[in-house]
Amino acid sequence: MVSVTARKVRDQTTERSSMNVGRRYTGYLISYPVVGRGMVIFRDPHGHRMITTPVKRVLGEPEGHMLYVETENSVYRIEIHGEPIFPMTTPVMGEAASG
Repeated sequence: MVSVTARKVRDQTTERSSMNVGRRYTGYLISYPVVGRGMVIFRDPHGHRMITTPVKRVLGEPEGHMLYVETENSVYRIEIHGEPIFPMTTPVMGEAASG
């Protein structure tokens, strides 16, 4: 879990071309964004959260302090504040399960 500020930098839907672009979401990112899953940012202790459509692409380094996350509808710039409270793990694609 890590404290972040997410800013919507592009809205890819034609219906709402400029709605919410530039909007900031501050909260806690529980895990590294995963392609195919929605990204969740918990915004306050009362359970309010921001959930995106499924992630299509993540640009940046997991150890860095800036990520760009492209979802089906939008692109977000994620600023990471400080170090993760719990280490965030990056999923390894194509790794066979040991058994």
